[in-house]
Amino acid sequence: MTLLDGITGQPIAEELYNSKDPATIMTFLVKYLDPNKRTFVVTDLYPSYPGIFEEFFGENLIHQYCLMHLNKLIVADFPNNTTVEQELMKYRMLNIFYNRDAELEFLRGLEEEEQVMKERDKKAYRAWLRKQMARFRAFVHERELERRRKKRNLEQRPYIGALRVFDELMGQIDSFEKPVQKRLRKIEKNWAHFTAFYFVKDAPATNNGVENYYSTSLKTHRKKQLRTDKGIENQMKLSSMKRAGLLGRCKKTLLEAFLMFVPFLDHG
Repeated sequence: MTLLDGITGQPIAEELYNSKDPATIMTFLVKYLDPNKRTFVVTDLYPSYPGIFEEFFGENLIHQYCLMHLNKLIVADFPNNTTVEQELMKYRMLNIFYNRDAELEFLRGLEEEEQVMKERDKKAYRAWLRKQMARFRAFVHERELERRRKKRNLEQRPYIGALRVFDELMGQIDSFEKPVQKRLRKIEKNWAHFTAFYFVKDAPATNNGVENYYSTSLKTHRKKQLRTDKGIENQMKLSSMKRAGLLGRCKKTLLEAFLMFVPFLDHG
């Protein structure tokens, strides 16, 4: 488990547990956080979190649900190989909190043509669909590359803009497939948690900082190591050593620095 300071990007605490049950999470919170202090918390959508954090912080809690985790759940609601119609619906959902107008314009340009192609034989339609979806994926990828070149993030909608997009979807909810209806109703139920960041200055809408802390700057083999408990434990040691200033000192090897770092030493 990792607690990251949203302002400094530095970890408040990090420990490895065998379980993520409510009692374990509560023990971790009690050890490192002050329940009497007004606190803005960003988490993924793990079902136990709301009750645990509310019990710990009470009225001092401002709980933001991670929007990127929401988007991952939205994507998972759709098949891997979508039709244009399904992809359009997916991006209408992704468009609630992030500006996906360009992607929607691209897909809407294919909407009528898909209906015509569906009336032809299945082989011709499938070939057409593969070609068009490949074009769309290339379009999305190029936009991602452009944002990286310009060092920009995906544009976040202002609160009123997000509310308008969501209200439009809710107004048409009965015409959507059941998984989409279910997701929209969950967003409606937890709207305050998905939008808390709008009302706290400089508050993050995602917990990407935690994921970036462990993996963004790591090479591929290091990222693979993080898939094991031992790899995570080693990364925690390295991070703590960096904060303590043990790395970068020429007189000691990495191994010597590791052995010096008593607080994280495994005495087993």
